Amino acid sequence: MKKILHILFAAAFSMMCLMAQAQDLMLSQEIFSRVNKNPAATGNTDDIDIFLHGRIQWAGVEHGPKTTVLNVTNYEDAIRSGFGFTASYDCIGKGHNTLNAKLVYSYQIDINKRHILAMGLGAGVNVGGYDHTAIGLEDESEIAEDEALSEKERKLSPDFDLGFEFSNIHWTLGLSCTHILNNETTMFKTGRHFYLYGTSLLPLNHNFDLGPTISVMHRKKTNVIEIGSLAFFKRTIWGGVTWRTDFHNVVNPSTLIFSLGFERSKFRFGYSFDCGIGKLNQLPSNTHEIILSYGIEKKRGKRAVSE
Repeated sequence: MKKILHILFAAAFSMMCLMAQAQDLMLSQEIFSRVNKNPAATGNTDDIDIFLHGRIQWAGVEHGPKTTVLNVTNYEDAIRSGFGFTASYDCIGKGHNTLNAKLVYSYQIDINKRHILAMGLGAGVNVGGYDHTAIGLEDESEIAEDEALSEKERKLSPDFDLGFEFSNIHWTLGLSCTHILNNETTMFKTGRHFYLYGTSLLPLNHNFDLGPTISVMHRKKTNVIEIGSLAFFKRTIWGGVTWRTDFHNVVNPSTLIFSLGFERSKFRFGYSFDCGIGKLNQLPSNTHEIILSYGIEKKRGKRAVSE
């Protein structure tokens, strides 16, 4: 009986993690690098940009979800094109993980001297894996008669993203669709998502800039909205608050995200902490995110629009 209860608990926790990750993960500091959600953002800086994003969800909970994102982008002004690579690795509960890797490309059109339209495409593969034996059986011979439970499953599938960005020196509007081919979410791959967002950087005075953002993610009956802002001091230190909620899921509590960071000599570090709010909140408020990025400067003429 003890073994059965152990199996049921592990399976239930894995299912809870799967439900939490059944949609694209909303990462709170993606304002700095968005190519894993919108390939049109590829090459939107004058540098070769290397961006690493790590997230630990429900820290302290055994086998809680963990995510790592790596984005590398470059822009070639001679052909008005951005090139890059994005990869994400999710550990989703016990024995469940996915790897998504894509090449990304964007083509940028100067609408006029102040505005740019970027069109982007991402193409790659998604590898989903599930280990049925990882639920912690003390004796694997107990499930030897059930081959479905004794095997490790791994499925590979093609994956494509499409997106657009319209921007000038102060603001950016974005629209994208991820996992275009996937009608449904399964244990091994994520279903189609739609994103609409706006970001900006508004100078307040010589020392301070304000960066309000708003984004909406839609997937069938899921509509997650984020509203927040960062305040920058001399473009080197920043901090801010973001509110996130799902208007179609009253069981899912709202979240406040607090962020801090700094940038110096093309190096950027950022940290954020998620805090669940609301009467229905039963999840631990100890989700952490860290970003690290570095821009490798290239010698070339400045583009019409900066980051």
